[in-house]
Amino acid sequence: MSNTTPRLGLKTYDTSDPFLRQDFNDQSAKLDAYPGAFICTSASRPAWGPSQAGMRIYETDTRRELVWTGTAWRAKLDAPPVWTGYVQPVAAMGKDTHVYYKLGTFQVNRPGALLVHLEVEFSCQSIYTANVAARAQVDGSDSHIGSTASYMRVGQTNTSGAGWSRHFMMGAVGLRAVGVGSHNFGIHFYTSPTATTSAVSVSLESVRGYAMLVNSQDT
Repeated sequence: MSNTTPRLGLKTYDTSDPFLRQDFNDQSAKLDAYPGAFICTSASRPAWGPSQAGMRIYETDTRRELVWTGTAWRAKLDAPPVWTGYVQPVAAMGKDTHVYYKLGTFQVNRPGALLVHLEVEFSCQSIYTANVAARAQVDGSDSHIGSTASYMRVGQTNTSGAGWSRHFMMGAVGLRAVGVGSHNFGIHFYTSPTATTSAVSVSLESVRGYAMLVNSQDT
């Protein structure tokens, strides 16, 4: 008695099966619908036309998998998408002050998790001690990795006079699950009320960073 293969449903014959051309045509149609990847090298790609649009090749010399569009070869879009952003607020801040800035808005086409990395440039005057902190944000909510924000304490070096501005760099990293749709990333930057001097003079100079969709979720 004939049966079928478990994956493609191809008919397996026994000696009692009649010879029918339609059976062989059906088998050929099923195989043609699942062509798989064509094995070749970068110098021996097949000469395909519009009918082969969507078919793939695997190049043994480059270890790349390419897709035929019907007219050209294109790499698969399997690398994680990355969105970049930059702001230069030069925001003057006193003690216990919070500011929020959005760096970029983008469309996500599959559910996953956004990894955000920020480089934060700020300055402060030397006549004050300042405690500053930064948190990465996704869709307006703090999404910092860890229990606390990225933190830096800048000590007082002058006791009188106008002081002079010193520039510093600090990083912030965040992670948050997102769904399909529009999303944004940014920064929450603030000064702490626990400075040892009665006043603080800090300026958030610039923030640059990126958001990366680091993994997808089964849906």
